[in-house]
Amino acid sequence: MSQFWSAKQGGYIKCPVEGCNHVGIVITNAHCRLEHGMTREEVSKKYGLPQNVSRLNKKQIKKILAEKGKSK
Repeated sequence: MSQFWSAKQGGYIKCPVEGCNHVGIVITNAHCRLEHGMTREEVSKKYGLPQNVSRLNKKQIKKILAEKGKSK
């Protein structure tokens, strides 16, 4: 396994652990150890791999959610 989990160029990934809101271009082994008390391998076995997430900012996300609410 590589030194860290990383996103594709220009993207972001989210930590796969339920309830963890860590989003970034990398998820390091140190994050897994400090925040979850597990190695990256243990995290991947229990929760899977990090997910790619949108690069939209909070304002853009709120606008999309508001528009979805209006269409219901």
